[in-house]
Amino acid sequence: MNSEQRLSGPFVITGLSGAGKTVLTRGLEDSGYLCIDNIPLDMVGDLFTRSEHDIERLVVVLDVRTRGLRDIFEGVIKDLRLRFQNLRLVFVEASPESLQRRYSITRRPHPLRAESLARAIAQEEESLRHIRELADLIVDTTNLSPHDLRRQVVALAGVDQERLQLTVEVESFSYMRGVPPTASLVYDVRFLPNPYFEADLRDLAGSDPEVSEWLDGFEEVNDTVKRMADLAIHLLPLYTRELKVDVTVAVGCTGGRHRSVYVAERIATLLRDSDYDVTLHHRDRDRWRYS
Repeated sequence: MNSEQRLSGPFVITGLSGAGKTVLTRGLEDSGYLCIDNIPLDMVGDLFTRSEHDIERLVVVLDVRTRGLRDIFEGVIKDLRLRFQNLRLVFVEASPESLQRRYSITRRPHPLRAESLARAIAQEEESLRHIRELADLIVDTTNLSPHDLRRQVVALAGVDQERLQLTVEVESFSYMRGVPPTASLVYDVRFLPNPYFEADLRDLAGSDPEVSEWLDGFEEVNDTVKRMADLAIHLLPLYTRELKVDVTVAVGCTGGRHRSVYVAERIATLLRDSDYDVTLHHRDRDRWRYS
């Protein structure tokens, strides 16, 4: 796959079983494409016609199990190319040794399971050779990890991976109720001064102005918030590089009502100021209890 190339839809994707069609398809889906997997060949033409208003974002994935793939595919693709001049046929392949290794790791049966694995791979490669010759783009995944393949797909689809839509959730929580299971980055702020021990603040939440003003008065609090936000801002592009689209920054304190709420709100504001799409959730703010 040449890094200078840019994909433009619509696409028909096919190729060898286990070569990475699913990973490639998911990469395109994450870039905004509509992917339809393994529909009957006699429905492909109708699908393209019905999708004509958004044809550039359509991807149809076919494999060796698709009835008629080896017999009538050539006629179908020629007809589609006459009707849709921007159509691209992508063939995904990998070396026999790589395919055997992947099947041994996943322990999934090859679609041509009546044969030995080596023979099934060779038979499929031979039966799809004429389709490979029709391809506009051949993707060899032999030396690509799933992440490498998805990264290349994003680039070839014309999307700057640094600008992929990353959704950030900042969530406050109570350690007594456990760390949020979806947390990517966890901050423990139980070392900060605790408004709970101030009689006038105990029943308030970290989002109330009185609590915020009290915590704002501590230099260590302000320094901590800035450092935590700076770390998150440093890490988020690295998550994007790995094609992660949802990141949860979790902030915890003992009861989940005061310090964690305050810090979560300040971090969310600083992330928004850095142009991130941020949602804010206080999981335990309104159900706090100290034992």
